[in-house]
Amino acid sequence: TNVIDANGCVNQNNINSQNIYVNPLPDVNISVSPSPICDGDTAILFFNTLNGQPPLNVAYNANGTLRSETILGAGSNIIVNPNTTTTYQLDSVSDANQCKNYLSDNTELIVNVIPEMNWNVPSEVCDNDIVYLSFEFLTGTPPWDVIYNINGTDYNLPPTYNVLDSVSILPLNGSVYSVISLTDGNQCKNLLNEALTIVSYPLPEVVVSGGGSICDDGSETDIIFEISSGSPPYSLNYSAGLISHFESNIGNIYTFPTSQTGIYTIQNLTDAKGCEAISI
Repeated sequence: TNVIDANGCVNQNNINSQNIYVNPLPDVNISVSPSPICDGDTAILFFNTLNGQPPLNVAYNANGTLRSETILGAGSNIIVNPNTTTTYQLDSVSDANQCKNYLSDNTELIVNVIPEMNWNVPSEVCDNDIVYLSFEFLTGTPPWDVIYNINGTDYNLPPTYNVLDSVSILPLNGSVYSVISLTDGNQCKNLLNEALTIVSYPLPEVVVSGGGSICDDGSETDIIFEISSGSPPYSLNYSAGLISHFESNIGNIYTFPTSQTGIYTIQNLTDAKGCEAISI
């Protein structure tokens, strides 16, 4: 190589050539799988190397919180388990050649909530009562699917889009009702295993006896109400002919003398638990 100045003089010195190598800017992309997930589940965040001399240092943020990750080879991944939907956005990447590139690639991990609900069933009922196992869905995406258990047997509440729903039941005394699980439309499951026990009280039964023929001389005869089962004290409605009567706080046997003419008929009997007699 020669150098010639303005006077036409030529420098005959030999000048060594120099090679200049331009390193490519490092580059990575970011992705996450699976998405969506349910709260409490995990996903994998992938950093894939496109260019650059490893190791690479990647700066990124998760919903605005700056983080970093070192990538040793063709790529790297980490396990993530946020409890809310999170956007992961690349900020910059630097490689072993001290080259730095500013990036903006991003990926979103959708996190669905675990469904929650309230449920209840009356804890005390009367025999033969039809009651309702009620559900109130608080979180999650419809339809909701409930698995419940009655005395060891599983049942399914048909998938429902209603925030409030119920199923009718005819409980037996000592029946144990459990809600096993709740699954929503996002397939997020809540394992509940909550149990309630129902006490079913027997219905009172009553018969009336006594009466008969008496003389119209001031004589009286006893009318006797005998109550079996149920929970004392009782409230009794009865009629004597066309006249109705009510007695409260009576025991299993209620007797009174009377000279009133007529047919004595039991109209209603209720015990202390609010259970009404059906055998009258």
